[in-house]
Amino acid sequence: MAQGGTHIKKPTIHDVAKQANVTPSTVSRVMNDSNLVKPRTRQRVLEAVQSLGYVPNKAARMFKYGKSRIIGLVVSAQHISELIYNAGFQAQFKALTEKAHNEGYNILIITSADADSETYFDVIKSQAADGFIIMSPSANESLASMLEEAGIPYIFNMKYSNNPADIYYASADDFEGGYTAANHLLELGHTDIRFIVGSVKGQIISFNGDRIRGFMKALSEYDIPFREEMIVRIPGQLEESYAGIHRLFQTEKPTALMISNEITTVAALNYFHDHGIRVPQDLSVIGFGPSEFFRGLRPNLTNVSFDIAWSSGRIVDMLLQRIERGPVSLEPAMKPKLNIQDSTARNE
Repeated sequence: MAQGGTHIKKPTIHDVAKQANVTPSTVSRVMNDSNLVKPRTRQRVLEAVQSLGYVPNKAARMFKYGKSRIIGLVVSAQHISELIYNAGFQAQFKALTEKAHNEGYNILIITSADADSETYFDVIKSQAADGFIIMSPSANESLASMLEEAGIPYIFNMKYSNNPADIYYASADDFEGGYTAANHLLELGHTDIRFIVGSVKGQIISFNGDRIRGFMKALSEYDIPFREEMIVRIPGQLEESYAGIHRLFQTEKPTALMISNEITTVAALNYFHDHGIRVPQDLSVIGFGPSEFFRGLRPNLTNVSFDIAWSSGRIVDMLLQRIERGPVSLEPAMKPKLNIQDSTARNE
């Protein structure tokens, strides 16, 4: 720590590459004693390493010399509560662990101080795991690029990027999920709908963007104009979600909600109970997530459900294929399922 408590950022492979005027992959080759680097370039890189105090990537050395039989599950500190309270993440963690154990691997939870790409990368490169499953980054375009250049096997647990080159994730068809939920409400006569989505640092993550586009398609098929106020951004923590629902219902009275986060769904139901808003008599509600979770709520929620066992199995399979440096088999996203329960009713 610097004077006054300011954190000194550790130099990254990109910092070394910039100072030595080479690519990150060249730095990686030098650190791994590759004979493909010219002596003059190697010397320049080593001088930059010494000058910056760069610590070589422990993970890369492990990839070269042997396997740890460990998969790192990386999540930011601000999202660690998702693993504790979010039923979707709990179910996914259980499924990932079971699949990994069946393949002879253990899962190690690794926390990052922040959700930005640089912080995630700094944590990942210092860990001696064979590969990494990455959850809830604020954006993955730059993170995926850094991991690719460093030669570190990784898979994202969901779609976090709109970059067509970022293909290493396993997810359900989120566009179809948004469309299916909205279409159900529209069939029941609801036109004043709000779609509550989570945000990270004010940004809507890709999978929610796909759900929004599905929502917009359903509206267009019913000739209902899309309005920006139909999308409500609420961070996914319990207290923040409760406060966000309160702000919404101070000024608006929609007849139906689609809620894209399980924790926000719980906060919303708590708010409706506290303020005498009846579901579904006064307000229809649809959630997104595992059906098992919603059956434990009151009322039993209509939901768009995703096959977590399937996606978790695909995540581990794809990561192991990347660890083995073999071809990665990609499959189309699985269609979500609409489970109609007690929280939606016709708008009279």
